[in-house]
Amino acid sequence: MDEAVRRRVVEGKTMARRGRIAVLDDEPDWADAVREYLTDLGYDVDCLKAAWELEPYLAREKPDLIILDIGLPGENGIDILIRTDLASDVAVLVLTGNPDPIDRVLGLELGADDYVQKPVELRELAARVAGILQRRLGRRRNLVVFEQASVDLVAARILKVDGSTDRLSAGEVALIRIFAENPGKVLTREEIMEQAPAEDEEAFDRAVDSRIARLRRKLDTEAIRTVRGHGYVFDVPSHAGEKPGGEAA
Repeated sequence: MDEAVRRRVVEGKTMARRGRIAVLDDEPDWADAVREYLTDLGYDVDCLKAAWELEPYLAREKPDLIILDIGLPGENGIDILIRTDLASDVAVLVLTGNPDPIDRVLGLELGADDYVQKPVELRELAARVAGILQRRLGRRRNLVVFEQASVDLVAARILKVDGSTDRLSAGEVALIRIFAENPGKVLTREEIMEQAPAEDEEAFDRAVDSRIARLRRKLDTEAIRTVRGHGYVFDVPSHAGEKPGGEAA
């Protein structure tokens, strides 16, 4: 593998690092579900079970966002926000099972970036996390919409309309990126090989055909169309499915 290809593969493997999130919640099943879901979307996620774990954690890690449950045993989330001035140093998303708006008002007045009442769907939680990081850190998702899914090029994930996700390799991300950057333009096999090289030694024309065929099946799409004798073109779907995560492409 030459240096240019190696560099693109390394870039593709590291692009999924979207930020570090700490989940401070005493419900282990819920926290594990959040960790699994957000990890699949490309975040590094740490779970803490009690307030006393927070300060030692912050001494060794620098999270971009903390998902903070208000109803912790002992020192609760509101007390933490008051005592530590946490929200001045890191983005905070407050969780509470209390339907009374007092927790929301207090949390926001103490600097929290957002508030979510339990129970909450993981897709909504992920959308709120992405929105906070976009506003606070200037990070944006780069979504490409297909008929049955959206592709998050930053996280290297397929986000399906049923809420499930699937990983993309660096080579698959490179393929989708070149089509997304050239909608409606016929791309020759030579252009595709040059701008979206394979991750292995396959460097001949027909390898491009195999890669695109596999990608079509993975995305369940007909939007990447063969132009016989010329190459391939990406026809942006006119009626794409709902954008998972609730964000515009």
